[in-house]
Amino acid sequence: MKKTRPLAANLQPDDVVRGCTVATVVGDSSSEVYVSAYSVDGRRVEMKFRPGARVTAYRREPLARTGRPSRLPYRLAVGTACAVTVTALGVTLAPTPQAPAYPLLSDVVTAPVVTPSPVSPQPYRPEPRPAPHTTREGVRETLTPSPSATIARPSTTPTRKHPIATPPADIRISFYRNCSGNPQPCIDAGSLTMYAGRILAGHNFDGYQWLSRVPVGRTVRVISGPLAGTYTVYGHLTIGRQGGSIPAFPGSPALVLQTCEGSGTGFSLLHRA
Repeated sequence: MKKTRPLAANLQPDDVVRGCTVATVVGDSSSEVYVSAYSVDGRRVEMKFRPGARVTAYRREPLARTGRPSRLPYRLAVGTACAVTVTALGVTLAPTPQAPAYPLLSDVVTAPVVTPSPVSPQPYRPEPRPAPHTTREGVRETLTPSPSATIARPSTTPTRKHPIATPPADIRISFYRNCSGNPQPCIDAGSLTMYAGRILAGHNFDGYQWLSRVPVGRTVRVISGPLAGTYTVYGHLTIGRQGGSIPAFPGSPALVLQTCEGSGTGFSLLHRA
C-alpha cells in the first residue's frame, strides 16, 4: 500500500484510514465530511472530519498483470482497418452517375468473320520404315552401377517439450527493478519487478514460472535493494484473474513472489527468516 495525506473529501473507496477500509464518502472540503468504513472484522465504522482536514490514508496499488497480453485490441483494430479499406474500395470502384450503364453502339467493335476453306488438305503421315539390322562383335563389359545417395529418414523420436521452469535449490535474487506506482511497463520489458512495497513479479513466459511454485519451507535470499534479507516460504495463494485489485494475503507476508498460472495469478508467500 502507498501512504498518502489527501483531503478527507478526496478519499476513495478501498482506501485504508485508521485501520478501516473506506466504503463511501459524503461531503466536500467546504463542509464536514462523513466517511463510512468497515473494520477488519466486518463492523461498520462512521468517521467525521472537519472542513479542509487532511488524513493519513493507505491507498492500494492495482495488481500488475504477469500473463501473456491479450491480442483482442489488435484484432479489433485490424478488423476495423479492413472494414474501412473495403468501404473505400467500394466507393472508388462504383460507376459515376454521368457514365452510361451500357456501352454505346458506336463503341462496339465487330470482330472480322473468318470463313474456313471448303476443302482442307489431309495431314501428312510418314510411313514407318524397318530399323536397319546391325551386329556387334565381342563381349560387352558388365557395368557396375554407381552407388546411389542415401535418402535421409526423418527421426521417429518426437521433439522434447520444454519443461516448465522449477524453482532452483538455492534461490538468490540479486537484481530487480523498483517500479512502484507503475510496474506494468517494467514487467512487460521482461524484468523481475518490485511494486506495492513487497511484491516481486515477472511474466510466466519470460522465465519466471517458478515464482508462484516455491515449496513451503524453502529459503529465499534477496541480496540487494529495498527488499534485501532472508525469507522463508510459508504458503501459496491462487486467484482466478489477472489484474484488478491486489488481493488480501493471508498471514501478512513480508515478501510476495507473483506470476501467472494459466488464466489466473499465483503467489508464493514468505516471512522474514
